[in-house]
Amino acid sequence: MLFGASAGVSLTLLYLIDVASFWIALPLTAILLLVAERNHHLTMNHVRESKVLELSQRLKLAMDASQIGIWRLKAGETCYLDGRAAALHGFSLTESEISLSEWLDTVLLEDRRLITDFLTRCAEGAETQSEVYRVQCGLQEIRHLRAAGASYQTPDGVSHMSGIIWDVTSDMKVAENLKSTVYSSHVKNAELELALQELSSREHDLMELSRRLDFALQSYNCGIWEANLSNNTAYWDRRMHQLYGLTYTTGYTERNQWLDCLHPDDREKVAAEADHSAANNLPFSSVQRVLLPDGEMRHVRSVGSIHTDRDGDRKVVGIAFDITADVRLAEELKAAKEEAEARNAELVEAKSRIEHNALHDPLTGLANRRKLDLELDRLASLKAKTRRFAILHLDLDRFKQINDTLGHAAGDATLVRASQILSLNVSDEGIIARIGGDEFVILIPHADDCHVVTSIASNIIAAFRQPFDFQGFTYRCGVSIGIAFGENHYSDARKILINADLALYRAKAMGRNRYEFFTQNLQADIVNHKRTADEILAGLERGEFETWYQPQLCARTGEIAGMEALVRWRHPTRGLLTPEKFLDIAEELNVVQKLDRLTLDTALQDRRVWSMKGLNIPRVSVNVSIRRLHDEHLLESLKELQIGPGEVAFELVESIFLDDSEAAAVQNLDKVKELGIDIEIDDFGTGHTSLISLLRLKPKRLKIDRQLVMPILDSPQERALVRSIIEIARSLGVETVAEGVETPEHAAMLHDMGCDILQGFAFAEPLPAQDFSSFAMQRGLRRVS
Repeated sequence: MLFGASAGVSLTLLYLIDVASFWIALPLTAILLLVAERNHHLTMNHVRESKVLELSQRLKLAMDASQIGIWRLKAGETCYLDGRAAALHGFSLTESEISLSEWLDTVLLEDRRLITDFLTRCAEGAETQSEVYRVQCGLQEIRHLRAAGASYQTPDGVSHMSGIIWDVTSDMKVAENLKSTVYSSHVKNAELELALQELSSREHDLMELSRRLDFALQSYNCGIWEANLSNNTAYWDRRMHQLYGLTYTTGYTERNQWLDCLHPDDREKVAAEADHSAANNLPFSSVQRVLLPDGEMRHVRSVGSIHTDRDGDRKVVGIAFDITADVRLAEELKAAKEEAEARNAELVEAKSRIEHNALHDPLTGLANRRKLDLELDRLASLKAKTRRFAILHLDLDRFKQINDTLGHAAGDATLVRASQILSLNVSDEGIIARIGGDEFVILIPHADDCHVVTSIASNIIAAFRQPFDFQGFTYRCGVSIGIAFGENHYSDARKILINADLALYRAKAMGRNRYEFFTQNLQADIVNHKRTADEILAGLERGEFETWYQPQLCARTGEIAGMEALVRWRHPTRGLLTPEKFLDIAEELNVVQKLDRLTLDTALQDRRVWSMKGLNIPRVSVNVSIRRLHDEHLLESLKELQIGPGEVAFELVESIFLDDSEAAAVQNLDKVKELGIDIEIDDFGTGHTSLISLLRLKPKRLKIDRQLVMPILDSPQERALVRSIIEIARSLGVETVAEGVETPEHAAMLHDMGCDILQGFAFAEPLPAQDFSSFAMQRGLRRVS
């Protein structure tokens, strides 16, 4: 048992020893392995260091050979340049650590943007970037550098940029030289192509010109010739032979052959012209008559120029062409010209007569209105020193009576005699014109002395006072003259003629057979006249014209038998104006018809208003102008008013009473009466109305003029005349209305005479509508139920 126990202990001890040995051997083995590996790594590091050193030496050798420098930018601020990079930028050959701004200061100003963009690209991208820029080295040298680089990060995460820099100045110069050479080559090639194109174009133009020349020569049948002055021989083409009637053989022609073709009278002259041209080196030009074999004569023009060829021979080269048609045409034109000149002379003479007739009066031989207008225009266009001129406008007095009593032959003789008087009293520089039937105008271009013009006018008037004789009859004819002055360059000659015309009317108004000057007062009258005319037109537009009424009373009962509607003008500055202040001007403006219509419309409207208020006016009388009686639309306008019978009466002024020439107006009046409108004759006794006219017209009433009515209390003659008018009217069945009844005595006497209706201040003045209605109520006018 003990032995067995000892054996067990030994085995355990041996096991423990083995285990301990294993754990001792295991670290030793590991240590040995690590030592071996360390030795291997040390060996590999030595090999790598050798290779790195070798690569470094090779890199250094390559960079030294290529002059490449290294740059590095730390955190975008500090820049490291090795010796070569520093030298390239002008720094010392040792390594330099500078700021980025110091690096940029070495770069040309215009290239600094390139460096900043280059560094930005390096910082933003993982790929290598490259850029070429320039630096200033010294005063004259500019160096081209190329920089390449990229960004990287250090183990601690800081971003840096690094790269290389090398000098590419020579490469840039080579590139620029190459570029210049290529450009020069392109330019020369372009110039060569242009030259070739120009040469081709000229060759084409030459061919085209030759073709055109040949075509032109052929079209005009021109022959080409060349004469050798050394041996007197010439070469002619086929057309030359045809022109001179020769047969073409070899083309060479002798001088004698050429001269023999010419007309005998031309040979010596043509030969002399050719010799003169050759002796003096002048161009040759000659027209020759060629006798053809058939006897026909042809005209040929031959021209040529002298030149010396390369052999020194003097030659004449030219062309010849047929001008026979031109010569014949010239002969025909010459004959036609001579005939035309003869006819032109006749036309000039006829034109002169026509112009004289067009500018002169055929009866008197004086200038006419057209001639006067031309002279006035010429006077206004004169650029000479300002001169005073005068215009005299003349009108013969009583010329119409001479025509009516002695006939038109006497009138013509009077006009001829008048032209003779004017011609005797006006100098040659004056212009005398007959511008109308018996109207003459004298234009005196130089009238500096007013007394001269006055003397001319006085002499003319004195000459017209002498009696005229015509076929045994002795008669007199006066003259009225209007004179106006003007200054050319400052006055409108036509306006001065108008002024003279105004002065003429003033002379007639002052009694005729006299002269009057145009004055500022006359001008003022004209201006006032024009202003009044404008105000009348404006007043019609603004409604300034009113209708007033004057009552008409029955002579027997004293009741209102009617009223007369009268126009009044409520002028904005002059107050209320009666018709005598504006009616004549309104007549000239042709607006009296509008006033008549306005008065009638207003009167009818007021009458209807009064009727609605209970006032009944039996009748309203309105004045009607002769122009309105000629209005073709009168009847239509009256029908529109719906006038009842006897409600309206038209008053016609006797001074414009109708005669046989007023057939249209008479016809209108007949139709007016058919509408129920009465006709009254106003101002009766002051005009020239005949009893025959009264019978034909058949008026409803006669209005006896106030000039006859007012004196009846004191004048038996007027009283008898008024009584006669009333009796004549009564015998014709016509009522009478007396105007101008101023007093009750007038009313009583007219009543006794048998007058029917009375009107005047004895009863009422003309009143506006409202005052007239009040007056009518006071007269006890009956109301309409």
